[in-house]
Amino acid sequence: MAKRLEELPIYDKAVGFWSAVNALLESPRLRKDRNLHEQISDANDSITSNMVEGFEQGTDRAFANFLIHSKGSVAEVLKRLKQAYFKKRISEEELKPLLERGQELGKMLGGFIKYLRGCDWTDRGSHRPSK
Repeated sequence: MAKRLEELPIYDKAVGFWSAVNALLESPRLRKDRNLHEQISDANDSITSNMVEGFEQGTDRAFANFLIHSKGSVAEVLKRLKQAYFKKRISEEELKPLLERGQELGKMLGGFIKYLRGCDWTDRGSHRPSK
């Protein structure tokens, strides 16, 4: 069992996706649509934030619930990126790799949620060293 969230491969994938989206958010064309820019940024930040918060929960089921929010945030980012493309704020070349990465991350999150619900370990906090 992972003792730190950073030990989970899915977290690396999420951080990689987060970083790629953040790089795109620096585009002046996307910054022109302030509302869309903020919506993408907020949803993107929510992906890893929910993973971090969920990992600190006491049970696998509680962790899975936070991952559901992360998965929803991935879907929102993808939807907003498509909107940015249709508004001509980003190009197809910018959109396509992010869609692929985001869809892969969403599938991974779905599988991990299913796994955690199956395990349903109820003492996640006891693995941490006492201070």
